[in-house]
Amino acid sequence: MGQEGQTGKKMITELEKQIRDLKKELAEVQREQATLRFQPCKGDSEIRKKDEKFDELEGQAKVLRESIRHLTRSRQLSISESTSREN
Repeated sequence: MGQEGQTGKKMITELEKQIRDLKKELAEVQREQATLRFQPCKGDSEIRKKDEKFDELEGQAKVLRESIRHLTRSRQLSISESTSREN
């Protein structure tokens, strides 16, 4: 395996690590959402605060999902390029 192959494998490994880390972070955000969803509220101000926090968490989850999709595509492209170089 040449220098390019090793570099490609390192890049794929790094992308996989980033994807794993983002998935863990997404799972944590989803846990927070679930916890928040079941918290009781007393009054309008608590409901507003809960809604704001839920919206914030939803925004974080959306960004994380998009990042995971992007990195997964990059990983798949790297694998494809690596395989075509080997052949």
